[in-house]
Amino acid sequence: MSERARQRTGVGVAALVLATVGFSTGFPIVKGIDLPASAIAFWRLGLGVVILGLAALALRTPLPRARGPVIVAGLAFAGHQLVFIEATKLTAIAVVTFVVALQPLVVTLVSRRAVGERVPPALLGWALVAIAGIGVVLYGTAGDDSRNLLGDALALLNLGLFTAYFLAAKRARSAGAPTLTLTLGFLGVAWLALLPVALLVGDLAPPSALDATWLVVLALVPGNGHLLLNWAHARVSAALASIVLAGVPLLAALWGRLFFDEPFGWPHVVGLIAVVVAIEGGRRTERRQRLVDETGLGRTLTERR
Repeated sequence: MSERARQRTGVGVAALVLATVGFSTGFPIVKGIDLPASAIAFWRLGLGVVILGLAALALRTPLPRARGPVIVAGLAFAGHQLVFIEATKLTAIAVVTFVVALQPLVVTLVSRRAVGERVPPALLGWALVAIAGIGVVLYGTAGDDSRNLLGDALALLNLGLFTAYFLAAKRARSAGAPTLTLTLGFLGVAWLALLPVALLVGDLAPPSALDATWLVVLALVPGNGHLLLNWAHARVSAALASIVLAGVPLLAALWGRLFFDEPFGWPHVVGLIAVVVAIEGGRRTERRQRLVDETGLGRTLTERR
């Protein structure tokens, strides 16, 4: 692998790690805001649209040319926001995040058809390692009082919605969409999709000063995680990105322990070790695969000459 390609993978993984930290903070923030799910999603997305819209105007960033994937990403993201917020309020943070962390398996199974990426068998193996770690945590919290059956079911639905958003955003980046306006675009679509829901439910009363402060934090910290994720899409495969994001549950469970006294014990430690091992194994697998692809391309060009 060329040094440039190696650096691209490295900075892509670094951006995903930062995004993982940012995403993990969203769960305790959402659980602590005293507003309904539709209101939190409405204000959080609205703030994101305003902030990124001003940045796009200042930087004169062009809009994405391929609008279809952006619209699909926005609609899926709107559903994800509603469902994940409601699930987080109903059940344990660890459950919501660990169910979403099944995403590496889903992505490795569908990424060739969805975004045209061939997944090496070893990468699927590392995805299974990450999921095994997640399973240990779910087993360790099975009888906890913070669990709720409806919340668990919504967490499963959230898995499908987040994966749809993730792959649509990856497809938009592959089509050349700029990171900034891609993120602005799908947030705008999501905000418009949620507007009638918020109006029907009647949850648009101005938030309190404390809730407004946390909404701004929610828009800036986890929100910037989506910027980092979309930037990294051009540098790492969808399968490797989803494996790195499997670290979100471990950090979110830690925040749940610190702020809401939710369980965090040896199963979480075992799960964290498994996810870290899977991330490093996936990174090395992708590096080897790129080397094979580059070597094969070089041989093909030599033979043609």
